[in-house]
Amino acid sequence: MKLIKNTFILLFCLLHAVLALGQNLDHEQWKVDRRKEIVGENGWLNLAGLLWMDQEQVHLNEFSKDSLIISSEAGKKTIGTFRIQADSVWFSFNPKVIKKSESQSSGTTLQFPVESYNQGGVYFGRWKWSVIKRGDRFAVRLRDLEHPALTKFEPIPAYNYDPAWRLDAFFEPRFNQFISITNVLGQVIEWRVMGIIKLQVGGSPIELIALEDQGKLFVIFSDETNGAGSYPSGRYLYVSYPDKTGKTVIDFNYSYNPPCAFTAFATCPIPPKENRLDMAIRAGEKYPLTEH
Repeated sequence: MKLIKNTFILLFCLLHAVLALGQNLDHEQWKVDRRKEIVGENGWLNLAGLLWMDQEQVHLNEFSKDSLIISSEAGKKTIGTFRIQADSVWFSFNPKVIKKSESQSSGTTLQFPVESYNQGGVYFGRWKWSVIKRGDRFAVRLRDLEHPALTKFEPIPAYNYDPAWRLDAFFEPRFNQFISITNVLGQVIEWRVMGIIKLQVGGSPIELIALEDQGKLFVIFSDETNGAGSYPSGRYLYVSYPDKTGKTVIDFNYSYNPPCAFTAFATCPIPPKENRLDMAIRAGEKYPLTEH
């Protein structure tokens, strides 16, 4: 009987070790994928400008070999022109530019709206740009594909994986509910609320507002590590959709830095007051080593 009991304990310990190893390996792969995301063509390190447009400021001009600007006037260095309509933005190259260069897209391109973040990009030499909308305003998100920060980037520090921060939770859906969230530029954006994630940390009940982002549950939160180990304004986290009973898992080990940790040209939303936690979440990404 004692042998059977010891064997059972050994098997239980082995199973626990295998699960822990699997979680660690998944977390290490996540860190690798995060680096690829940050330095990739559609990442955050190569951003070189956020150029706001209106019905007059629509001409994209080459100000110098290292910068592009939006202007109300077309000239000899005009690369092309944006056409802003009620529900779309199109870009058309200057025909003279097309004749002189072989390293850019050509013709007219629909830049907004697009089905996914990776679509709608236009190229010109070392530059790539897309169009985003914040509130009722449009902006050109400009990328320098040869940005010097790409070669200086260091791996993002992170807390060691801790299974204690992988917590069972309950998702309580909300319908036709929206929340106003301010971004780092002071703009107020309306976000759709998907529901409330309820969990307990150290015996204390916590409720987090879950938003919708690219078809996923999205949590913007802050905690007491902000500015003392993690990024000052807070971090982000995706959460799996619940099962039919409402049960899900929230794993703070996958908390990640907002884009503003890597560039001055992002429009990061900051945590709503409901998601500002009075505890330290020592899990996930820490403050990046690379300054922008």
